[in-house]
Amino acid sequence: MKKLKKIRAFFLYPILGILLVLILVVVYKLNQSSVFFSENGIYTSLQVPINEKFIDININLSGTADSTSFTQDFMEGPIVTYNDNEQISIDWFYNGEVYHKNYSNSIKSFSIDTEGKQLDFMLPKINKPAVEINNVPDKIAFISDIHGDYTYMDCTLKNLNVIDSDGNWNFNKNHLVIAGDMVDRGNEVSGVLWKIVTLSEQAREAGGMVHYLIGNHEQYILKGNFSRVDPLNLYAIQQIMSFKDAFSDETYLGKWLRTRPVIVKIGSMIITHGGISPDTANKNFSLQQINQAMWDYWENKSVDDSLKEVILGKTGVTQYRGYIRQNDEVKKATPQQINTILETYNASQIIVGHTNVTKIKPLYDGKIYDINAIETSSEALVFENDVLKVVDIGIIKQENTHNMYQRDFSFGSINDWKMILSTIGNIIRLSSISHPY
Repeated sequence: MKKLKKIRAFFLYPILGILLVLILVVVYKLNQSSVFFSENGIYTSLQVPINEKFIDININLSGTADSTSFTQDFMEGPIVTYNDNEQISIDWFYNGEVYHKNYSNSIKSFSIDTEGKQLDFMLPKINKPAVEINNVPDKIAFISDIHGDYTYMDCTLKNLNVIDSDGNWNFNKNHLVIAGDMVDRGNEVSGVLWKIVTLSEQAREAGGMVHYLIGNHEQYILKGNFSRVDPLNLYAIQQIMSFKDAFSDETYLGKWLRTRPVIVKIGSMIITHGGISPDTANKNFSLQQINQAMWDYWENKSVDDSLKEVILGKTGVTQYRGYIRQNDEVKKATPQQINTILETYNASQIIVGHTNVTKIKPLYDGKIYDINAIETSSEALVFENDVLKVVDIGIIKQENTHNMYQRDFSFGSINDWKMILSTIGNIIRLSSISHPY
């Protein structure tokens, strides 16, 4: 027995000593660290000195803050949640306060007041849309990668005459195609999504269509990954509920996004966020099979591993970048591979977003178009008179930034310890999310 105790002590004391040293190092480094926060008081990063350099720990994982102030009309939400008692809960965050309403789940629309201004929202019936459109409209406008920038999207759609000066559908029986990544990064994500829901219904009533394809960032948020969410929005959402709950399949937007396709074909044009890779084409799955796999995945149904790679993997339709560039994992597509891909799907062009380009221009002899040039050019892609053409819309998307402030980390600050503990908890939550699927 004494021998066993000696063995335990032999291993235990060194381990305790190592832990004590690590704790002392962490305390010492935190004492030298700086907290960065926005003009609203929302923490954005913790700067820790390491070997005469600094590393930034991204505190948008925590959603914590000093005393907050909201001097502008900032709103997050509304979050519409379906309950078991045949009611829906409507929650929103406006200028630092959380508001709540209950309605019957049979309502088709609702309104909320924000300091005397009434905002109206539609709740159209959620259906899985058609993914192959044979009757090509006279006009199609293409946008992508808005990333929560409502102002840019609104101006773009007005300049393309998709909406009128009041923001309503103005495109008759024509189509708007959104090639994914409308979420994350920007701080108007909720406004963007609710606007698209409304336009989708207005377009349907006019005989037109809005095609919203989900990109990799929609996949991130639907899986509960909040690492790329604007800190201001994450803070606001977490005053209402967890981020995962805010985009769960119990919410309207969560349900709606889970029924959007990952790939669509209009006439002979295929649209998807990343692209159809040679690997995807070689698997020879139909567009319907690819979309059905995505829908089954959101419903926690069994999905074949080959299809999982197609909908979520590095060479899948939301992640592929091989039309534009290559890396160690993904090679750039050759002209012959592009021809084979188009032949496989009986298509003439593929239109994608996802990968940043400086200008919108025909690639591979006009067979590929990447429309994600919104941060470097004032261009957009449209289909008119049976041809694709690049038009000038007179606006370039500006980077979303905050005025930043800093202070020393304080061991005496409860908020700073909340920041540390919350961040550790959220890192654990993020690490539990399967990657890529």
